Amino acid sequence: MAETILPYSSLIDVPVVENNEPLVVTQETTPEVVWRYEKQDMVTALQSEKMYLRSGALGRLRDAAAWLDRHLPGARLRVVHAYRLPSIQEEYFSARLAKFRAQHPEMTDLEIRELSHTLSASPDVAGHPTGGAVDLIIATDRGNLDMGTAIADFRDENLERIKTFCTDLTDAQRTNRALLRSIMMHAGFAPYNGEWWHFSYGDREWAAYYRLPNATYGPIDLLRTP
Repeated sequence: MAETILPYSSLIDVPVVENNEPLVVTQETTPEVVWRYEKQDMVTALQSEKMYLRSGALGRLRDAAAWLDRHLPGARLRVVHAYRLPSIQEEYFSARLAKFRAQHPEMTDLEIRELSHTLSASPDVAGHPTGGAVDLIIATDRGNLDMGTAIADFRDENLERIKTFCTDLTDAQRTNRALLRSIMMHAGFAPYNGEWWHFSYGDREWAAYYRLPNATYGPIDLLRTP
């Protein structure tokens, strides 16, 4: 399954057995990781720069950060997206649906959903709204490691290059992607091979990737949670 990009249809039937782990503020508990939003939609919605992850996922990210420090002293994980409100995920996905429907009127609704899901996860299976997914890169005192593209660079000319196993990479870029992937999988996260920067724990993608019987995180709406 190393190079597989799991389709929407392989995730929708994965059951979720919610374990009710809380969302926790990442900056307050894990300062060894750099937390900085790449986009401002969550900041605007929550009126805060705080990022959130489920406690179990955050613990595993700490493990990943420690492993990185042992193997590349001075380097740090830099997270640009963690928990995402379901409403924002819906906005992202709806925009993809509209774009691809206009570009491919010959496709069925399911085909359009599958295609859209490769670039913005369908809200009913997305990892970010569960609090188990992160978008991240490795940073050093000289800047981010060269991964071949920026995080979330969805320009048409880069849609192949953002895939983890794109062949149009330098040896250094390929090595850097492999390092990030190794660190995160060592800590128990599942990769999403359609985006080199995306990893998740506890969600349906994670369960499907590791062929587990169920996911343990379902979506949470932080604006509606007491």
